[in-house]
Amino acid sequence: MAELSAAFSSLLGGATGISPYRVKVERRLSHLSGYFQDENLVRDMLSRRSDPKIYEVYESPQPEVDGLLNIGCTIIYPGKIGCEYFFTKGHFHKKRSACEVYIGMEGEGLILIQNRDGKVDGMEIRPNVLVFIPPDTAHRSVNTGKGRLVFFAVYPSDAGHDYETIERTGFAKVVVERDDRPVLEDNPEYRRV
Repeated sequence: MAELSAAFSSLLGGATGISPYRVKVERRLSHLSGYFQDENLVRDMLSRRSDPKIYEVYESPQPEVDGLLNIGCTIIYPGKIGCEYFFTKGHFHKKRSACEVYIGMEGEGLILIQNRDGKVDGMEIRPNVLVFIPPDTAHRSVNTGKGRLVFFAVYPSDAGHDYETIERTGFAKVVVERDDRPVLEDNPEYRRV
């Protein structure tokens, strides 16, 4: 019989987006070295001991059992490396049938959703907008606003995270600022699997 989770409730909002939470993950620029287009600028910033916080994830994970759900909030801070907006690493799920749902709580941004062939959709996220992420697609969140981007996420607890594929290939599109607005452009560094 599957391991069961106890009932619980959480409050949405505040500094961490969700409380209580059981796990916190913090990603700084040094954790995303090799992800941004202007790697020379990244190296220069890190050599000057500038290692800004890019994003945090606050979660209440459940046992990795079919039928259970993980919940959490991601907070992406505002900023850019050159003209490229701050973003999450992005990943596929190891369980290819796993979907995910994001609900915008604060700020504005784009969710990049990429299939295995490199086709990318950019879905807007802002307060009260729900974004459905289909099975077997990579997803990356991008903060295109001037304040924090905060969204709530729900996904199967046994979905797993495949960060390695995106680390190897990148995303086929990047989100950059052009004429004071976010634009999706082809990523010249994208390496198709």
